Amino acid sequence: MITSSIKTALLAGVLLPTAVIFTGCQSSQVRVVDSKGTQSLNTSGINSQDWANAADQLVNSLLTSGALDRAPTQPAVLAIDRIINNTNINVDTDLLIKKIRVALSQTGKVAITNTMGLGERAVVASEASELDEMMTGKKAKVIAPHYTLYAKLIQQRDTLNGVTQNTYTFQMSLVSVKNGLTVWEEEREIAKQSKRSAVGW
Repeated sequence: MITSSIKTALLAGVLLPTAVIFTGCQSSQVRVVDSKGTQSLNTSGINSQDWANAADQLVNSLLTSGALDRAPTQPAVLAIDRIINNTNINVDTDLLIKKIRVALSQTGKVAITNTMGLGERAVVASEASELDEMMTGKKAKVIAPHYTLYAKLIQQRDTLNGVTQNTYTFQMSLVSVKNGLTVWEEEREIAKQSKRSAVGW
């Protein structure tokens, strides 16, 4: 005669593999969220959302400064240099550059040149005479930029009473090609704190 305890053990032996099979067949749920919205993940480390928000703020600051409106002709011709990453994290700077390019182009105030800057040696004041020759037809016609846009990412780490703070800074500068003067610059800081608990992070 099979006792109740043996029946329970046999039943568990049958149901447990079945439960494992159904659990293994479950699929993860995926949803689309606004990368700038409250549903987006915000971690103790800096992420793409943080950099994108900082880029938006810097572009808005540049546009409201009026620096681009003072270009010799309109729209202002702009060369974008590569973004220098001086942090200890991997950042897709190409995506940030693309975001900045799109935001500026959509305003109608900027024409972005693809012949200078953007990963190559950026245009500086010493090249102004050569650029003038290009514009006057002495060399192959290339529209010389009025400005070059530079950007840099930097990081500072501080620790106090078990709390670690990483401060990330997104710096941006607009430099006149004609004379090498900085006509606008701005920066945005993003501070992230983490605390070590008694049982670990």
